[in-house]
Amino acid sequence: DQPMFRGLAGNFDRERFQQILQSNGLTEEAYVARLRDDLMTQPVMKTVSAGVVAPGRWTKLEDIMKEIDEEIVKVQNELISERDYQKLQNIFENQFVNSNSSVEGIASSLATYYMLYGNTDLINTEIDIYRSITREEIKEVAKKYLNPNQRLLLEYLPESEKASE
Repeated sequence: DQPMFRGLAGNFDRERFQQILQSNGLTEEAYVARLRDDLMTQPVMKTVSAGVVAPGRWTKLEDIMKEIDEEIVKVQNELISERDYQKLQNIFENQFVNSNSSVEGIASSLATYYMLYGNTDLINTEIDIYRSITREEIKEVAKKYLNPNQRLLLEYLPESEKASE
């Protein structure tokens, strides 16, 4: 479900899709490949973020990054536990069911499957794709994509806190 590809009526607009891809120097195949990579990294990111404690109001950025880095190294070097793996499976299944629980959601999914893959029947198999991702694949994807030189670090402080620093 990509809102940027919707026309004025709120439906998928193939012409708009092609224009956006062209203006970003992407082919449809390259976009689909990136989307698939994103789908593979989602379980990894959820695994990493699940192990990081939410920062308190005065937590230092360095401490947060240290904790995230420790969690990334753990995911890169160890298989996630069966329990965490099952949690991820449940999260994706829940998201899939929720996104397809209305006529609009189903229509959006069908349009996306048709546009990206030329196959509306994927609505019947997407959940199986997520279920087929193994703990070993999560570990390999973490090794491939979660490297210090492949991230953006953004520190955001509200105006009221900037003044006090």
